[in-house]
Amino acid sequence: MIIYSAIPLAAVGGVLLLWIRDLPFSISAGVGFIALFGIAVLNGIVLIEHFKELKKEGRFNNINDLIKQGTKDRLRAVLLTAMAAALGFLPMAISTNAGAEVQRPLATVVIGGLITATLLTLIVLPVLYAYFNKPKVKSATSRNGIVTTSLMIFSIAAIGQAQQQPIDLETLIPMALENNASIKAQELQVDHSNELVNSAFSFDKTQLYYEFDQNNLAINNKPLRVLGIQQDFKFPTVYFTQKKVNEANVALVTSARDINKKNIERKVTIAYYQYQIARKKEVALKTLDSLYTNFSSMATRRFELGETNYLEKITAASKQKQINTKYLESRLDVVLSYNELKKLVQSSDTLILVAEKDLKIPLERIDVESSVELDYYRNRISLLDAQRQLEKKQLLPDISLHYFQGTNSELNSSLYGYQVGLKIPLLFGGQSSRIKASGIAQQIASQEYNEYDIQLKARYEALMVRRNQLNNALSYYEQEGTALSDEILNTAQGSFKNGEIDFYQFIQSLEGAYEIKLDYLEQLNQYNNVVIEINYLTL
Repeated sequence: MIIYSAIPLAAVGGVLLLWIRDLPFSISAGVGFIALFGIAVLNGIVLIEHFKELKKEGRFNNINDLIKQGTKDRLRAVLLTAMAAALGFLPMAISTNAGAEVQRPLATVVIGGLITATLLTLIVLPVLYAYFNKPKVKSATSRNGIVTTSLMIFSIAAIGQAQQQPIDLETLIPMALENNASIKAQELQVDHSNELVNSAFSFDKTQLYYEFDQNNLAINNKPLRVLGIQQDFKFPTVYFTQKKVNEANVALVTSARDINKKNIERKVTIAYYQYQIARKKEVALKTLDSLYTNFSSMATRRFELGETNYLEKITAASKQKQINTKYLESRLDVVLSYNELKKLVQSSDTLILVAEKDLKIPLERIDVESSVELDYYRNRISLLDAQRQLEKKQLLPDISLHYFQGTNSELNSSLYGYQVGLKIPLLFGGQSSRIKASGIAQQIASQEYNEYDIQLKARYEALMVRRNQLNNALSYYEQEGTALSDEILNTAQGSFKNGEIDFYQFIQSLEGAYEIKLDYLEQLNQYNNVVIEINYLTL
């Protein structure tokens, strides 16, 4: 039992290094712990067995001297064993190539665990061996000390074991929206447009001037020195119309951002359910592959015993290879769908996903008229209408205000004056063309809106028809097909074992049963894709 104390000692280092490197506890990390515990226990066996050999020789009267000598003798062996394993896993721990996200946790656990396990094995194991090989004196105090020590060791191993909670779709979508760089850019663009709203109230620079003109004489026939200020304004309604243009642009940019968000949500949902269905297919094909492997071996054994012919043997082997190929393809599909999902979420951490029980996506009620794409077209029409109104306002006169004061050395008080003027666009042919062009642009946007509206409603109707077709097909599998498949499989296995059906009948039954399961998953995948297209309706 002393040897197994190396297990919690090793776990401490594995968990600690996982935490330092900010790596999650994954399946590969669990495999690493299994390998780590084997090496740690092996080192403990090497040390404790040598202690026993020295004790049998009877050369040491003192247990402390025996432990010191035994530890010195086995120090090199323990260190070399740990170093060889740790250095062997080092390339995996620092790898950045394909599959590194699986290799790093495994290697990190082994290296971290070996460091602590080696140090603590050389310290704790000799102490425990000396403690349990002392003359036994039963007392409550000693028993309490043993219990306390054991609890402390296992508590240390337990502390820090943090498992990442499985993530579902409701968690993945906000993660994807938060991490996506294009969404961040569009959020900044919305902020940029909001800041420009009040830029509508921008005025020309104020003119300050000093003038001296000998022809400009006062009543005393002395020239005036004039100081003046002048400011030009557009017609007041122009500023408010420009503000409406800026506000309409904010609405358009916001609609573009919402369209991008909807698109990302749709892609994440598709990738998530494709991953879930790929996992289900992998499980089904793994089971089928296991059955075919067993019966291929059985067919080979029957051929060796002369109970069957060569044709049955090679047919079984051929079927097993075909199913194994499909199984390997299903595993690749799982990896590809996982990588696609991780790419969309844009997370550097390993994603541990919930295993969904119900893979059928519910159909949401949607209002086609409230589609964000139609909102985008409506906002575009509003923007063009505001721009057209602004072009019309440019025909209004600009206003000019002018105030000045003049004096000379012989005047007792300053002379003042002011001027109010209008800048009327008498030559407005070019502006008139711009007004007409903006009206045409608005008409174009209106026609594009109508076209998109018609196409979107037609796509919605087509998708609903397709959804109803697939739902009817799924109803068979859900009500009868799945149960029938399980019944066929169980009956076929029992009948074949009892000799009631031959090999070929058994193969046909297996294929029929699992074909129903796989067809159901394929139909479910098509159904989900159609429902996602409806829930996130777009062209």
